[in-house]
Amino acid sequence: MATHAAADEDEIWSRNITPSWLDEHLAAKRATRARPAPRLSRTQVWAYGLSRSDMQAFLPTDFDRAVGAKLQPFQDYNFLVGTELVRSGSESSLVSSRATWEAFLERDWQTLGVSAGLSTAGFVDSVQNAYTQSISGSMDIPFDIPLQTWTTQLRLSPSMNLDSMNGVVGTGLLSEIIGRTRLSSRADRFTSDLNVRLGYGVAPDTRPTASARLELRIAPNL
Repeated sequence: MATHAAADEDEIWSRNITPSWLDEHLAAKRATRARPAPRLSRTQVWAYGLSRSDMQAFLPTDFDRAVGAKLQPFQDYNFLVGTELVRSGSESSLVSSRATWEAFLERDWQTLGVSAGLSTAGFVDSVQNAYTQSISGSMDIPFDIPLQTWTTQLRLSPSMNLDSMNGVVGTGLLSEIIGRTRLSSRADRFTSDLNVRLGYGVAPDTRPTASARLELRIAPNL
């Protein structure tokens, strides 16, 4: 018995230790940890005003051009940070950058069929050296209208906005009738949604405004 133990001890000290020898003689092996796959759904990229049509339904006006991106750094929290580059329509040579942030909460009452949300967003402008902060809420009340693939709802959106540059606090209420339909199928590589909005907004010391919007959204089916 002592002879075999001495032989094994001699083998340990005299033999070259290789990874294969460690795997055969040691019970504890190195654990490989899979890297988490990147989540593209936590990234937002947008652009508006980059091109202008020659067909104008109303008098031509100056408009801004902008590109931006946001990232959700924490998977379990609805908090986003990002940046945006804006070229003013009145001054075509001026390009400003903005640091933006956004946080939101959502809750559904399935028994009532009502959903509500609360969001806050703000940005710091590099040119004006000022910040803007807004707080808004929303309540969606569905309509039971038989329109096949369309879903309709009433959205009430109160809002409050703080402009540090002018020192003005503004409030308002927007009511909208929203209709949605999906144009694509689950097997398509891209999802396309068509939204129709009819709104009416009121705010202190301003005239009521009516709005109509037709929106087509196309996104990769990840």
